[in-house]
Amino acid sequence: MKRRLLLATLPFALAACSFHLKGAQQANHVHSIHLELPGGNDELADAIRATLRQQDIAESAEAAVRVTISDIDHQRVRTTTGSTGDTQEIELFDSFRATISENGETRGSQTFTARSNVLYRSNAYLGSRAEEAEAHQQLARDNAGKLIRYLNATIR
Repeated sequence: MKRRLLLATLPFALAACSFHLKGAQQANHVHSIHLELPGGNDELADAIRATLRQQDIAESAEAAVRVTISDIDHQRVRTTTGSTGDTQEIELFDSFRATISENGETRGSQTFTARSNVLYRSNAYLGSRAEEAEAHQQLARDNAGKLIRYLNATIR
């Protein structure tokens, strides 16, 4: 009887453990990196550096791990929605390619892409420009988070 009860409660106990562990922060395998970013991409650079600081990863020119950012792309697709065509939707795609090397040896290369939509009425576009800028900032933060997870998965 006790064995049946134990077996019946085991899935619930495991589910409870994973629920609590889900929010735990990922352990960093990398403690410092050398970041190479092409000029003129301040928004992406700021997002990556802020994410590095949050994860306690230092930026150092002497670091063994080098992250090279290239192929930065911002796509903006505009569509008309609504029965009268007065509602516009802008679809934003921001992406970049990151190549990670350790001690001069390439460990991996990955393209990171994030997508967002901005919906506005055609007579109120000025307010939507601010929303669009905010969406690009959020996309940069999302891609920076993906980069750090990839970095920790690549460098063990």
